[in-house]
Amino acid sequence: MVYAGFRPRPHRSRVQPRRDPPGGSEAGGNMTNNFSAALIVDPSSAIRQALRSALMSLDILRVDVASSVAEARRRLVESTYNIVLCEYHLGNEESGHDFLEELRKNKALPLSTIFIMITGEASYPCVVAVAEETPDDYMLKPVQTGDLTDRIRKAFTRRNALMDIYEALHKGDDEEVLKVAQWMISNKSPYISDIVRLASQSLFRLGRYDEATKMYRDILAKRSLAWAKLGLSKIAIKQGDLAAAEQAMLGLVEQHLLYLPVYNQLTELYQIQERYGDALAVTEKAIKITPRSIRRLQYAGQLAYSLGDAVKAGDFLNQAVRFKGNVVDLDYRSIFYLALLQLDTGQTAEASSLIKQMGAKLRADPHSSKNRCATWYGALAQATEMIAKRETMAVIDIMRQLADQWNQPDFDFDFALDYLRVVDRLYAADLAETLGDWIRPLAGRFASSRYAHELMVQRVAEHPTLAEVINLAAGEIATITEEGARLLMEEKPGEAAERLADAGLKNYNNRLLAAAANAAARSFQVTRDQMDKMQVEMCLARIYPQDDNLNQRLRMQINGPGG
Repeated sequence: MVYAGFRPRPHRSRVQPRRDPPGGSEAGGNMTNNFSAALIVDPSSAIRQALRSALMSLDILRVDVASSVAEARRRLVESTYNIVLCEYHLGNEESGHDFLEELRKNKALPLSTIFIMITGEASYPCVVAVAEETPDDYMLKPVQTGDLTDRIRKAFTRRNALMDIYEALHKGDDEEVLKVAQWMISNKSPYISDIVRLASQSLFRLGRYDEATKMYRDILAKRSLAWAKLGLSKIAIKQGDLAAAEQAMLGLVEQHLLYLPVYNQLTELYQIQERYGDALAVTEKAIKITPRSIRRLQYAGQLAYSLGDAVKAGDFLNQAVRFKGNVVDLDYRSIFYLALLQLDTGQTAEASSLIKQMGAKLRADPHSSKNRCATWYGALAQATEMIAKRETMAVIDIMRQLADQWNQPDFDFDFALDYLRVVDRLYAADLAETLGDWIRPLAGRFASSRYAHELMVQRVAEHPTLAEVINLAAGEIATITEEGARLLMEEKPGEAAERLADAGLKNYNNRLLAAAANAAARSFQVTRDQMDKMQVEMCLARIYPQDDNLNQRLRMQINGPGG
């Protein structure tokens, strides 16, 4: 039997997933054979002890406990656990779901580990709604040993049945995932929903969108599942139908108000479209569901500051500090904004102390040498403090060095906006020409849309000389784009590609590079000239961040379906 919408690729050997837990079937067997270690995460010592006793009575060899998220993170780095029991409400810290979301995102929790959320009855509907596809089970307090045993056995049976799929996912082998999934479907596995979810995600990653779409629609005909609806929206994004994807996700928010993954995907879509106001609005809604999410609080604070709302930015970032416990544990951009907020409110000593802590964090961070953007934020923070102290020559030296990095991949649009913010603070009439020379390449690179152009101008709006530099650079990009469009209308795709590529490669401008790649692909279809094909690849390689949809579409256009 082949599941509708699912076409497995031929394979040599038949995959036979495990059918029973090691040491016995679901109905029997000693759990010692199945579990060697468990972790309990709960701020209450009494509950930790009660859960520990319950797990020990099940013959689990080692049961560790953690009273905080920080301790739980450390435990998970140091040891591997078969089971994690986690309280949903973790005091003043992030919620249990926030923690699980973090672990899944960072791949810090093996897929084979069973994660069970412990919650009070009042919060149970909320937990169920926000965590539809992540924890293995949920338990209401008070937890009874017999009930815990039953839940663990059932969760283990499910995990064991899906283990071959998890192992294939761990290896990054999506074709193997599909082989195992088809075998399980044909053998009438009771875990069809899980199998379809995992298989459809593999089809999505493989670019087999028609098959994934059919699979999502078939299961939606039987059950209303938020993850399947979101899967269809992700496919629409990949296929370039952003408006349809947005409308579908907005509808999904209305239907499944507490389903967090849709908020994440909507925010990502708005970020790509440079619709920062919409991204902030969606993030604020998500924060109402998970008010202690450090990641969302930081992101909201950064968006608010970028949009010019210093008060809202300060509120979000200070909440993140309060929940995190230590300001230097935030990311470098958040620390930079907090320092600016302190300087702007006359807290000079506090800002100076924070910038020193930021420098110490950079020196102690073993990965800082690879994270150039973090180092650059440290330099921007120092420059901002020096401006306040009127140490102009030292600031000029720092800002000139940063300006030289304008064409590096990790010199992204967000950092460019923050660089412009500091240039605005440094402005003096006798420096106007020098500052203009620094920001001209940035404007040429990032003037890829009207909104991006407006955001850059906003950063230096009080200084018309600098704003004019940005306007002129953006105007040049617009003129070249129009020239390319005219040449295409005249059926001269080769000339259009040359004009657009020359300017795009010089300016590192994504808009020009994408237009050049499209024109070169169109020219190749007419001439079959390998130079056109090389130009497509050269332009695609220079675009940063990479546009997977554009890459796939144009490579299929010049190489055929297998390209």
